[in-house]
Amino acid sequence: VTPPVLISLLKMRSIATFAFLLLLPACSCFSALEFPGLRKGPSAQHPEISKRSTIPAAGMSLGRRAVSLQQSKDGGTDTSDVINTVMSNTMEGEMGKRGELYVGLQFGLIFLVVFGPAFTDFVESTSLLAGLALCAGGLGMGFLGAQDLGSNLTPWVKPIEKGTLQRDGVYGIVRHPLYGSLVVTCLGLSILSLSFPRLLFTGMLYALLNAKSAREEEFLCETFADYEDYRKQVTDRLIPYASEASSLLRKVAGGN
Repeated sequence: VTPPVLISLLKMRSIATFAFLLLLPACSCFSALEFPGLRKGPSAQHPEISKRSTIPAAGMSLGRRAVSLQQSKDGGTDTSDVINTVMSNTMEGEMGKRGELYVGLQFGLIFLVVFGPAFTDFVESTSLLAGLALCAGGLGMGFLGAQDLGSNLTPWVKPIEKGTLQRDGVYGIVRHPLYGSLVVTCLGLSILSLSFPRLLFTGMLYALLNAKSAREEEFLCETFADYEDYRKQVTDRLIPYASEASSLLRKVAGGN
């Protein structure tokens, strides 16, 4: 066979194979159809048997359809009852005393988690301003605390023996401004750089300084008889106005 003829035969074979693949689904569809004249067996010989067999099947199909419709109707009723109950629960209670702040913050944070990448520029600019403000505030508080403490300043937890209790200046706002300045400055640096490890270490630093200040106050109570009155007067230990902010948030959230 010459090459041109061989090529022609291969083309014809490919066309035949393609036509077979196209006709195969059609043949399957036709084989699924029922042609009474071509059917064999008792139903073809006796049409009444076929009619009798189809009547119960049709009845069963209608019955199943009716049950399905009834179930969907009942399901719709149950769903509407649940919706009405939830709406009634939502309107229950006195406005402002149901913890609306927590719910609002919850959905707000979920929104930010989902659409967070769209606010990248806003987060970066906001973190820059907030970080700089916190760093400046922390450094300023530390400077004022060291200035007010004067000769009483010591790196150790136990105060000096001939020291005096400082209650004026920044010590009239917070009991341990030097420790608080470290926490605020490190927090500002963490936000400024958008660094999660720095934020994690800042939390650890806060826990350490909180425990250190608690131990220091035990020594201060032993050294100064009026320190307990001072502690009742100045309620914030490390962060200025922290107790007032916490009280305000509880009131807004509907707490006591």
